[in-house]
Amino acid sequence: MQNISLYKKFFPEINGDVKEVKEDYFYKTPEKFPVKFETSIPTLEMISKILEEVLLIEESEAVAYVGFQKLSRAEAVHDRYHLIADKIKKVYMFGEKDKLLKPHSDIKFVYLPPKHDLIKEWFLIVDHPKRKSMLVAYDLDGFGKYEDEKKRNFIGFKTNNPLLVKKGIKLIKTIL
Repeated sequence: MQNISLYKKFFPEINGDVKEVKEDYFYKTPEKFPVKFETSIPTLEMISKILEEVLLIEESEAVAYVGFQKLSRAEAVHDRYHLIADKIKKVYMFGEKDKLLKPHSDIKFVYLPPKHDLIKEWFLIVDHPKRKSMLVAYDLDGFGKYEDEKKRNFIGFKTNNPLLVKKGIKLIKTIL
């Protein structure tokens, strides 16, 4: 499997300074994307949930590419991803195979080897016919640094630029 990194490839292409963001940043800030940020897990969960909710609104030809670092990290939201998979064309779920999750005909698990760069990344790419988005965050701390894993810090970006999202999709497809 080719070793790729969405963060290393696209973070340098995003203009602007890195902003420290909290959970309510994307609700309160009418800033245009793309945005570079540094944050912790609760904010990433909130941003991801917003993107996931859009996928649940109506049936579509959307495809989602989602990286959880370790598949055990997807366990808490796996039922939601089953609902998403019922609504969209396909979900590709990436992560280290540290847990077997309940299968779904429209969820394809992409098991990453232990040293793969994507294991250090949390990502959600939405390829929707009318809108595209890409959230990518690089784990600055790794697992095991904090007793409360939600304190882990990430640096990343969020963009709705269709050309950049298409490049991200093209890159991620190289390992499918």
